Amino acid sequence: YEVTANLNENYVFSDGSTSAKFTCTIKRQLTATTGSCQDVTYNGGEQVIAGGGSNVTYSNNLKTDAGTYTVTINANSNYAFSDNATSKTLSCTLSKKSVAVSWGSTTTFTYNGGAQGPTAGATSGVSGETLNITRTTATNAGSYTSTASISSVTGGRANKNNYTLTGNTKAFTINKVTPTITLSATSGSVNVDSTITFTEKASIAGNFSNVSGAT
Repeated sequence: YEVTANLNENYVFSDGSTSAKFTCTIKRQLTATTGSCQDVTYNGGEQVIAGGGSNVTYSNNLKTDAGTYTVTINANSNYAFSDNATSKTLSCTLSKKSVAVSWGSTTTFTYNGGAQGPTAGATSGVSGETLNITRTTATNAGSYTSTASISSVTGGRANKNNYTLTGNTKAFTINKVTPTITLSATSGSVNVDSTITFTEKASIAGNFSNVSGAT
């Protein structure tokens, strides 16, 4: 502020003037702290993600969905932070809700030509929200790992990004099939001294013959 000092009658300053101007500053009161992010997890409702400090107000501080947000902390009128700034920001996270996957007990299968794998499910999310679970499968014989994921959420916020799955992988095996064969022939010949071995899952009709001594 600019202040003017006027001398009383019969007084002068050393330079002969009777008034003088001064610039004065009123310093701001410092705040004790800027506050901090809160430890919050998605619950379907609005939550405060940052708090604390003194002589401050917050903006962008109430959130519902999981994610990371920038919160602004403003010093109240006539206050400042220790570096004389009047505004600070925090990067705060509203964490996803963890839900455990429930796997089916069957983890060994036999090849059947179709996609197979253990079943997977999960308990419902927060009140009013149902998690829809999908998982990876396999077709050919071999050893695999099935991975479960959230395909969608029904009800409430209907946002699958508010959740994370735990225990979302399961090992499983598809064994090779042991084939059987049924022969049906209208004509043909087989050498009685030979052995014929068939490894095919089918019912085969047609003409068959065997070369003597072959198997």
